[in-house]
Amino acid sequence: MDKTTFHELLNFNIDRYISPIVPRSRLYLLPQPFRHFLGHRKTSHVEPPTLLQWPLMFIATLAGLTLVAGIYNYAPGIAKLHPPVMIASLGASAILDYNAIRSPLAQPRNVIIGHGLSAVVGVGISKLFQHNPTFFADYAWVSGSVGCACASLVMSLTNTVHPPGGATAVLASTEALAVALGWHFVWMMLLASALMTTVACLFNNIIRQYPVYWWTPEDVGSELRKQKREKDNATKESEQDVEKQVSEADSERTLQHSQSNVDNEVDEHGLHEVHISPYKLHVPSHIDITDEELLVLQSLQFRLRTYDETGA
Repeated sequence: MDKTTFHELLNFNIDRYISPIVPRSRLYLLPQPFRHFLGHRKTSHVEPPTLLQWPLMFIATLAGLTLVAGIYNYAPGIAKLHPPVMIASLGASAILDYNAIRSPLAQPRNVIIGHGLSAVVGVGISKLFQHNPTFFADYAWVSGSVGCACASLVMSLTNTVHPPGGATAVLASTEALAVALGWHFVWMMLLASALMTTVACLFNNIIRQYPVYWWTPEDVGSELRKQKREKDNATKESEQDVEKQVSEADSERTLQHSQSNVDNEVDEHGLHEVHISPYKLHVPSHIDITDEELLVLQSLQFRLRTYDETGA
């Protein structure tokens, strides 16, 4: 395992594997009013004065929560399940969706998937603890704690951290009406998250911009794959350059070593003429030869050695 792979392993990021296959945004193809209320801007957005943001924030929060609560309490298919009047974690989401809308934690991916995964984990942990009804009745708070911890881990692994999701996981074990819903709690949280995100798009984009991004602020799809190929090619070329430099350095050291061997042999024999045999090469010490000349002599020696060994 090379150093880069080890570093990527220690700093795991699921987007490294998912983003290349996520299609690029095509919002710019939509008519201007539609893409505006989906957060698309041709130029960078400048936030309006806070005194203008606050009334809109108030109205959006009221609209989002009352919409969800109204559906929970009066929609025929949902009301018969007897859900909670209001799921507390949605109140925390409202602060992010309608107030701190530029936070990465408030973007649709985090809101919808974060709540959804937390609900799945929370209900799953609750179901496991309910295998022992007596223990669950006395220690539901332990189940809630485990569910929150697991939900936090799952959201971190998937880059969908949404703090209210922790409360969603806790409620799946500690809120009696949520516990009674069982797996219905999951799709109800997904529905609520999607509705609140829709309201956020409608109200926030009147004078602000929401979402800042739908999946990630980084490049995705073909553009990311192109960048990855360019990076890989640059790395490969760099490695080839290093190998070439090392090879050239090795060749130079070998040549210097050969020259040194020739000089030693000259000193030992004290010859005054060039002597080439299949396995020895002697050059008088008073003759200075260049590297190219040495290569010629070594080439002749190699030919003599080949002839001596093969007889051809």
